[in-house]
Amino acid sequence: MTRSRFFFNSSVIRQNLRQHGWIGIIYTLGLMFFLPLQMFLSGNPNAEPEKVESLFGIGGDMQVFFIATLPVVAGLFLFRFLQSKPSSDLWHSLPLRREHLLAAHAWSGLILLLLPVWLTAAVTAIVAPLDGNRYIYQGAEVWEWCLTVTILTLFLFVFTAFVGICTGQTILQGVVVYILLVLPSALLMLTGMHLNRYLYGYSGGYNDEYRMVNWSPVLQIVRLSNAYDKVSTGEKWIYFVITLLVIMLSFVLYRKRHSEKAGQAIAFTYFNPLFKAGVMFCTMLVSVSYFGNVKPQQTGWLIGGCIAGALIGYVVAEMIIRKTWQIMTRRVFADFAAYTILLGLLLYVPVTGITGYESRVPAADKVTAAYAGSNFWMLTEPGQGPMEVQNRPYEEKEVFNEDKSYIEAVRKLHQALVTVRPGEEERSLGNSIGNRQFSIAYQLKNGRQMLRSYWIPSAGFEPELKAIMENKEFKRNEYMLSRLGDNVESLRISNISKAVSISDPQEVKEFKEILKREILNMSYEDQLDNRVSKASIQTIGKPDEKGYQLYYGYEWKPSYHELEGWLAEKGYADKIRTQAQDVESAEIIKDGYIDKLDAASRNNIERHFDLARSEGLAAVTKDKKIIGDILGKERYYSGKTGEYVVKMKYKYGEVTYISLRKQDLTPAIKSLLP
Repeated sequence: MTRSRFFFNSSVIRQNLRQHGWIGIIYTLGLMFFLPLQMFLSGNPNAEPEKVESLFGIGGDMQVFFIATLPVVAGLFLFRFLQSKPSSDLWHSLPLRREHLLAAHAWSGLILLLLPVWLTAAVTAIVAPLDGNRYIYQGAEVWEWCLTVTILTLFLFVFTAFVGICTGQTILQGVVVYILLVLPSALLMLTGMHLNRYLYGYSGGYNDEYRMVNWSPVLQIVRLSNAYDKVSTGEKWIYFVITLLVIMLSFVLYRKRHSEKAGQAIAFTYFNPLFKAGVMFCTMLVSVSYFGNVKPQQTGWLIGGCIAGALIGYVVAEMIIRKTWQIMTRRVFADFAAYTILLGLLLYVPVTGITGYESRVPAADKVTAAYAGSNFWMLTEPGQGPMEVQNRPYEEKEVFNEDKSYIEAVRKLHQALVTVRPGEEERSLGNSIGNRQFSIAYQLKNGRQMLRSYWIPSAGFEPELKAIMENKEFKRNEYMLSRLGDNVESLRISNISKAVSISDPQEVKEFKEILKREILNMSYEDQLDNRVSKASIQTIGKPDEKGYQLYYGYEWKPSYHELEGWLAEKGYADKIRTQAQDVESAEIIKDGYIDKLDAASRNNIERHFDLARSEGLAAVTKDKKIIGDILGKERYYSGKTGEYVVKMKYKYGEVTYISLRKQDLTPAIKSLLP
């Protein structure tokens, strides 16, 4: 009974409620205004009530702003007595043990914060069936909102109190709380950028940025305003367990905290090295990332940036710890050098070849299945939000190929890549001239997965790429053939201003089967062919239970002769493909002007034409036969010096630029050239 009375000391709690009750009032008014009241104020009054799956989307960002800030504010004010010397002396002179004092303040905060949450949830449930409520929701949505906000509020308040015990200044406490709540995501993102830039073959995830946000409680709360983002059940348990751990740690540390530490930056001196190293590591990561971006591959700038970041971090950390800008002592230089060397090694060692990461290719007898291609993340990771259904991942067995010959082909490509190490130039050129980014993944016998990512140039790896790209399983994954299943309801085929729709079920079925055969029959050369597609193909899926329709895109490539024959037979081909009659004129030049233009104009193709015209080296034709020849050979504009560029002006006002190679020139086109 006595223990219960002291752990729930009513006098302390009453005093806290009298002094800090305004926090609970503001929290109540804020949540009430941005949830139940908004249900009657926002939205179109003449529209039908809108069904919502998450109450966090009502009230916009302000609702999540209150949830992310008021628990921290409560923690700052309720534990202000730890940071102020007079208050600290007063409270610690009371005949209460420290754990009783901490428990009473914690109970005060929970009363101030949780009652508004539960009251708001109750009102939200009560007003659900009332006329004038512009949203439709069930009790499950209210329960989900109440449970999520309760757990997040508990976590933020308890964590703020814990930081308050470890620090000695209220302002620093607030700053550190938000830094620590964002730090996991920031560190993961900066580390990922660092590894991606300097570790050859490192593969960042398709949804890395999205996943990293989940490591920051603050960012995750902010993202809740998107109605499609939720805190999962597993994440709620994690927050709850962390909250319990933080509470226990708070009781342990508070018993050891000296009241004289009020006003100091860090209450426990053994945290100082960790604080200093943490600040320096973050500033070094930021600095290295910045200089690596603006001065890539320049070692001097990278080392200088690393030292500059270390210096900034060291000075800031020292000034905070000592509470003065006068930090110069005889030990400063040795201390700074020691931290910089250790943290520099922490940054450098993982991106060197010491670990064997860059050259590691698994032995054939350790691999059970392999994948190579550019869609690994699309195939294995779901998207987010309403697009989730569009990015629904394959089953793992569909992505990996267990064929021994295919595994060996992937290994050979991998071995060639780690030997030759193409990279920076291809990365900078992107996909513009046939370079491609491939993910290489292995399913290993020990149950683990090995994943790498490389930029592969258009030349130099033809045998290795051909062995992979002509495999039918590769083409199924690379061209998403599973998307051509029974769920496709209709098709839309379009080309510039022309379009046709195919909705007859039998025709849709025939089209899909032919398209699959065409893709599976493509040779290595067909896949690399940069001739202009004759049209874009869009599949339109049947609406699912939520009304979402899936859309996927394919191409009508010039090599699809069976498909072209089917479209011609059905009368669709001439309605879609570009014909000479559609083109008003074609102007052709031989491109070689990039060195004659300043850097700002080199990618402006019209400037190339201006120079050619000024030199009398541009030719214009309206001859339908020549235009027909050009349409039969046209390639995507490449920007390569020495190739021919054609400016196509269509009758309906469209202008496009295409490329022709020397071997594409027919006698008629050659006769046109100046």
